Amino acid sequence: MTREEKQMQYVRCEQGNMVYEIPKEVFARVVMAVNNPNKKFVRYKTGAYLYDMSERQFKDLAREAKATRKINRMVLVDTNVLDNYIGYFSEE
Repeated sequence: MTREEKQMQYVRCEQGNMVYEIPKEVFARVVMAVNNPNKKFVRYKTGAYLYDMSERQFKDLAREAKATRKINRMVLVDTNVLDNYIGYFSEE
């Protein structure tokens, strides 16, 4: 991998006199979490990205948690319900 290719996979962040190179995927997740801290409903693709799992796994989990809401042809997942469902299993 060339230096240019490696740089394309990272975001350069500067804080004071410190420089950090953060992978683009990690940076994108952080930005999404900061910009939408209380985003209640997400689509399958966005939710899979936020929860770091495949879209199929996210869809199955959302259905199992009964967190899906269908509006016309669009399905939205209530992240509050999903978080509670996931939290229920972590407390056991």
